[in-house]
Amino acid sequence: MSDRHHEHRPRNFGREATFRAFLALNINDAAKAELSRLAAQLKSQCHGSFPSSDMYHMTLAFLGDITETQAEALCRVLEGVAEKYSPFDLRLCRLGYFAMPNAATVFCSTERDNTLLSLAQDVYRAAWDVRIPFDDKPFRAHITLGRRVDLSSIRLNSLEVEHVSFPAKGITLYKSTLRPSGPIYEALEHISF
Repeated sequence: MSDRHHEHRPRNFGREATFRAFLALNINDAAKAELSRLAAQLKSQCHGSFPSSDMYHMTLAFLGDITETQAEALCRVLEGVAEKYSPFDLRLCRLGYFAMPNAATVFCSTERDNTLLSLAQDVYRAAWDVRIPFDDKPFRAHITLGRRVDLSSIRLNSLEVEHVSFPAKGITLYKSTLRPSGPIYEALEHISF
């Protein structure tokens, strides 16, 4: 039997820190102005949480917690996806909501676009290819205007949406940091079409 004592030291087995992430399309200033106008109308008539216009985006896939290694691998795969696309236009269409009317997530949708649907499928495939177990609910094209909104005093279809167009020019990987005041989004990588 050995008398040697082994020093206990922390070991690093390669476990990386994770961060909350999602992939999205960016929104231009003209569309943000229209979305801000709509959000202001909602805010004047409803209680809820309404993000600032610099937070507006269209989520393609919510990834959850991922590592830097996964993010790098995903961006490499997405570069190949982006080569299949050219910039295309999307048009704001109508308001809608998820969940219950007294605590709704209110959004503005865009007109149906087959290129967008194809892109969303390719983004899902890319996440699966790098083994990211993401939230794979069916894709719905929308831009969130408010959360936990009480819609009991308003009919959403009474608010007229200007059909403003905005270009989809590439995919952005965002980091989302949750704070008591609401999430903070940081663009980490943009992959252009």
